[in-house]
Amino acid sequence: MSTNEPDHLHKSKLRQHLLILRCQVGEVSAFRELYAMFAGRTLRFLKSFVSAPVAEDLNQELWLNVYRRIASLTNADGFMTWLFQAARNKALDYLRSTNRFDAFYETFKAEAEPPVTKATFELPESEMNGYLKEGLEHLSNTHREVLVLHFLEGMDYEEIALISGCSLGTVKSRAHNAKLKLKNFINTKISKQ
Repeated sequence: MSTNEPDHLHKSKLRQHLLILRCQVGEVSAFRELYAMFAGRTLRFLKSFVSAPVAEDLNQELWLNVYRRIASLTNADGFMTWLFQAARNKALDYLRSTNRFDAFYETFKAEAEPPVTKATFELPESEMNGYLKEGLEHLSNTHREVLVLHFLEGMDYEEIALISGCSLGTVKSRAHNAKLKLKNFINTKISKQ
C-alpha cells in the first residue's frame, strides 16, 4: 500500500481488482456486481456524446462486449481505462456511422472570456448546479468528455489522454478551454438575472 493512499482507497482498489479477476474466470454474480458498480458511470459518459436513448443502447452494447472480452484484459488494474476507451469507441463508431464524426472533432479556439464573477459564488447551490448542468450541455463533445471524465469520474489527465487517444497537452488544453467556456456560460446566465 502506498504511504499516501488511505486504507479505504486501497481496500476499494483491491476489491475492484478481485472482482475483475472473478469476472475473468466467468463468475456471473461478479459480472452483475461489476455492472451495477460501473454501468451508470458509462451511461453518463456516453450521454456526453450522444442523446440519452442512443446512449442507453450503446451502453447495453458496451456491457455485452465487456462480458465477452473481459477475460482478455491483461491488467485488471487498468480496467477503468479499458472500460472508458471501449465506451468512447462505441460513441465514436456511432458518430461515424451517422456522419456526425466531423462535428465531433471540431476544434475550438480559446476566446478571451471574463473570469467567474463574485456573484457566481453567491448563488444557491441548487441554482449553480442547474447552470453547470445546462452549461455542460452547451459544450462540444470533446470539451464535455474531458470535464465528465475528470470531475465526475475522478480521472487524471494522463488517464483521459489514454482514453481519448490524445496527447496530454491536448487534454489539458481541452480542459482549460472547457472550463473557460463553462465559466463564460455561467457568467452570462447570471448577468441576465
